Amino acid sequence: MSINSILVATDLSERSDRALQRGFRLAAELGTKVSVVSVVDDTAPEWMVAEFEEKTRKLLEAAVSAIGTGVENEIIVKRGDPISQLIEIVNAGDCDLVVVGKHRARGLFDGLRPTTVESVVSRSLKPVLLVVEPAHGPYGRVLAPVSFSPACYQAVEKALCLAPEAAFRMYHAWFAPFEGLTGGRVSNFARAVERETAAQAVSWAEKLPASLEKVVLLHERVGESLSREMRSFSPDLLAVGANTRGVSFTGLGSFTASIVRDPPTDILIARGAEMQG
Repeated sequence: MSINSILVATDLSERSDRALQRGFRLAAELGTKVSVVSVVDDTAPEWMVAEFEEKTRKLLEAAVSAIGTGVENEIIVKRGDPISQLIEIVNAGDCDLVVVGKHRARGLFDGLRPTTVESVVSRSLKPVLLVVEPAHGPYGRVLAPVSFSPACYQAVEKALCLAPEAAFRMYHAWFAPFEGLTGGRVSNFARAVERETAAQAVSWAEKLPASLEKVVLLHERVGESLSREMRSFSPDLLAVGANTRGVSFTGLGSFTASIVRDPPTDILIARGAEMQG
């Protein structure tokens, strides 16, 4: 699974600047091209839209020039509704990766409807890299919470493309159903569930490179395991599936939606396409 084209979506904010820097750094590392896309809201009077469109293009040209990586690139400025236009550009194009910045917190509004970033992540047919941190170097430590889904598999595969030299850690958080009624962690039932989970882990990972360490099984709640893994492994990239377990109002899996809303570090989110045979 190679990456031949990267699309960076920007609203000219500081958050988007980090996405732009990471997108161009990845393109330089991978020897690929970059498309930089910004959408101008067209609900204002025509003269204002035209003026802002021209200003946006000039600002993007200056930002790209300042990065100075020599990467092949194009700048695309469109008019329309930012969310629908961006999603149309993403899904109609030939990019292999979409790079976006962290959303701007909007208080109460964030609880009422998905953010632009959440909308792109949930509706994009392409993997999305959500950038939070400055791009000071290549990714060095990748953490992948997996649920044995095709989406998680795609996330790990794409992360391997982005960070082939990074240290990888894959883990699965599990609990046996009704542990309080069946004797707890050491019961025969829980041990049977653990054996079945271990077999799933082996089967799920059998097509991944043999050089990767095996999936670690953690007898913990999902949220607790992520917090502990973030502290102990200190990843600079999370690789997650867009839809794995429960689904939130954003259209993402509830676990993924929670970390996209409040990302602890850069996150690569992939959809559940069928595993490549």
